[in-house]
Amino acid sequence: MADETFESPEIAIQKWLKGEIKADDLFALNPEVMQALANHGYFLYEQGKYSPSKVIFEALAAVDSSNPDYERMLGALYQLDKQWDAAYYRYTQVLKSSPNDIFVLTNRGEVLLKLQRSKEAADDLKAAVRLDQQNTNPAAKRARVLLENYKLS
Repeated sequence: MADETFESPEIAIQKWLKGEIKADDLFALNPEVMQALANHGYFLYEQGKYSPSKVIFEALAAVDSSNPDYERMLGALYQLDKQWDAAYYRYTQVLKSSPNDIFVLTNRGEVLLKLQRSKEAADDLKAAVRLDQQNTNPAAKRARVLLENYKLS
Protein backbone atom coordinates (compact mmCIF):
# COMPACT_ATOMS: atom_id res chain seq x y z
CA MET A 1 0.00 0.00 0.00
CA ALA A 2 3.01 2.29 0.17
CA ASP A 3 2.34 3.55 -3.37
CA GLU A 4 -1.24 4.60 -2.57
CA THR A 5 -1.93 8.31 -2.62
CA PHE A 6 -4.64 9.89 -0.54
CA GLU A 7 -6.99 12.74 -1.25
CA SER A 8 -5.84 14.52 1.87
CA PRO A 9 -3.75 13.99 5.00
CA GLU A 10 -6.99 13.72 6.98
CA ILE A 11 -8.12 10.72 4.91
CA ALA A 12 -4.73 9.06 5.36
CA ILE A 13 -4.90 9.59 9.13
CA GLN A 14 -8.44 8.21 9.29
CA LYS A 15 -7.35 5.09 7.38
CA TRP A 16 -4.40 4.68 9.74
CA LEU A 17 -6.58 5.08 12.84
CA LYS A 18 -8.95 2.42 11.49
CA GLY A 19 -6.04 0.07 10.90
CA GLU A 20 -6.51 0.12 7.14
CA ILE A 21 -2.93 1.26 6.51
CA LYS A 22 0.32 0.94 8.46
CA ALA A 23 2.31 3.82 9.92
CA ASP A 24 5.03 3.47 7.31
CA ASP A 25 2.35 3.99 4.63
CA LEU A 26 1.04 7.03 6.48
CA PHE A 27 4.48 8.60 6.62
CA ALA A 28 5.52 7.28 3.19
CA LEU A 29 8.51 5.42 4.60
CA ASN A 30 9.67 2.76 2.19
CA PRO A 31 12.07 -0.03 3.21
CA GLU A 32 15.06 1.84 1.80
CA VAL A 33 14.31 4.92 3.90
CA MET A 34 13.75 2.78 7.00
CA GLN A 35 17.09 1.02 6.42
CA ALA A 36 18.87 4.34 5.88
CA LEU A 37 17.44 5.65 9.15
CA ALA A 38 18.49 2.47 10.97
CA ASN A 39 22.00 2.73 9.51
CA HIS A 40 22.23 6.35 10.62
CA GLY A 41 20.97 5.47 14.09
CA TYR A 42 23.59 2.73 14.35
CA PHE A 43 26.29 5.12 13.13
CA LEU A 44 25.31 7.55 15.89
CA TYR A 45 25.40 4.68 18.41
CA GLU A 46 28.92 3.75 17.30
CA GLN A 47 29.95 7.39 17.69
CA GLY A 48 28.70 7.39 21.29
CA LYS A 49 25.80 9.70 20.44
CA TYR A 50 23.29 7.58 22.30
CA SER A 51 20.51 10.12 22.77
CA PRO A 52 19.97 10.94 19.07
CA SER A 53 20.41 7.27 18.22
CA LYS A 54 17.66 6.42 20.70
CA VAL A 55 15.35 8.98 19.09
CA ILE A 56 15.83 7.38 15.69
CA PHE A 57 15.25 3.83 16.94
CA GLU A 58 12.21 4.90 18.99
CA ALA A 59 10.71 6.40 15.84
CA LEU A 60 11.54 3.30 13.80
CA ALA A 61 10.03 1.02 16.45
CA ALA A 62 6.90 3.18 16.53
CA VAL A 63 6.53 2.80 12.77
CA ASP A 64 7.44 -0.91 12.65
CA SER A 65 6.90 -2.56 16.01
CA SER A 66 7.49 -6.02 14.51
CA ASN A 67 11.19 -5.42 13.78
CA PRO A 68 13.30 -7.02 16.54
CA ASP A 69 16.43 -5.17 15.40
CA TYR A 70 14.94 -1.85 16.50
CA GLU A 71 13.94 -3.29 19.88
CA ARG A 72 17.39 -4.88 20.30
CA MET A 73 19.09 -1.53 19.71
CA LEU A 74 16.72 0.22 22.09
CA GLY A 75 17.44 -2.39 24.75
CA ALA A 76 21.16 -1.75 24.39
CA LEU A 77 20.69 2.02 24.44
CA TYR A 78 18.50 1.92 27.54
CA GLN A 79 20.95 -0.44 29.21
CA LEU A 80 23.81 1.98 28.52
CA ASP A 81 21.65 4.73 30.00
CA LYS A 82 20.99 2.58 33.11
CA GLN A 83 17.25 2.66 32.42
CA TRP A 84 16.85 -0.92 33.57
CA ASP A 85 13.06 -1.23 33.28
CA ALA A 86 13.03 0.15 29.74
CA ALA A 87 15.94 -2.09 28.72
CA TYR A 88 14.19 -5.12 30.22
CA TYR A 89 11.00 -4.31 28.32
CA ARG A 90 12.80 -3.92 24.97
CA TYR A 91 14.80 -7.12 25.40
CA THR A 92 11.63 -8.99 26.34
CA GLN A 93 10.00 -7.75 23.13
CA VAL A 94 12.90 -9.15 21.10
CA LEU A 95 12.73 -12.52 22.84
CA LYS A 96 9.09 -12.93 21.80
CA SER A 97 10.20 -13.30 18.19
CA SER A 98 13.80 -14.46 18.74
CA PRO A 99 13.79 -16.62 21.90
CA ASN A 100 17.27 -18.03 21.21
CA ASP A 101 19.09 -14.72 20.84
CA ILE A 102 22.15 -15.26 23.03
CA PHE A 103 23.07 -11.56 23.03
CA VAL A 104 19.60 -10.53 24.22
CA LEU A 105 19.36 -13.32 26.80
CA THR A 106 22.70 -12.28 28.26
CA ASN A 107 21.88 -8.57 28.26
CA ARG A 108 18.43 -9.12 29.75
CA GLY A 109 20.04 -11.36 32.39
CA GLU A 110 22.45 -8.58 33.25
CA VAL A 111 19.59 -6.06 33.42
CA LEU A 112 17.65 -8.43 35.70
CA LEU A 113 20.68 -8.53 38.02
CA LYS A 114 20.56 -4.73 38.19
CA LEU A 115 16.85 -5.01 39.01
CA GLN A 116 17.75 -7.48 41.80
CA ARG A 117 15.76 -10.28 40.18
CA SER A 118 18.49 -12.91 40.47
CA LYS A 119 16.35 -16.02 39.82
CA GLU A 120 15.10 -14.65 36.49
CA ALA A 121 18.60 -13.39 35.68
CA ALA A 122 20.03 -16.86 36.28
CA ASP A 123 17.39 -18.38 33.99
CA ASP A 124 18.31 -16.03 31.12
CA LEU A 125 22.05 -16.40 31.62
CA LYS A 126 21.84 -20.19 31.81
CA ALA A 127 19.72 -20.24 28.64
CA ALA A 128 22.39 -18.18 26.85
CA VAL A 129 25.09 -20.62 27.98
CA ARG A 130 23.03 -23.66 26.90
CA LEU A 131 22.63 -22.20 23.42
CA ASP A 132 26.40 -21.81 23.00
CA GLN A 133 27.38 -25.46 22.56
CA GLN A 134 30.83 -24.65 21.11
CA ASN A 135 31.66 -22.06 23.79
CA THR A 136 32.53 -19.48 21.13
CA ASN A 137 29.86 -16.79 21.48
CA PRO A 138 31.21 -13.68 23.27
CA ALA A 139 27.83 -12.90 24.83
CA ALA A 140 27.57 -16.45 26.21
CA LYS A 141 31.08 -16.13 27.60
CA ARG A 142 29.92 -12.97 29.40
CA ALA A 143 26.89 -14.92 30.67
CA ARG A 144 29.23 -17.56 32.14
CA VAL A 145 31.26 -14.86 33.90
CA LEU A 146 28.10 -13.23 35.30
CA LEU A 147 26.81 -16.60 36.56
CA GLU A 148 30.12 -17.24 38.28
CA ASN A 149 30.59 -13.72 39.69
CA TYR A 150 27.07 -13.58 41.09
CA LYS A 151 27.25 -17.23 42.18
CA LEU A 152 24.09 -18.11 40.26
CA SER A 153 25.16 -21.46 38.83
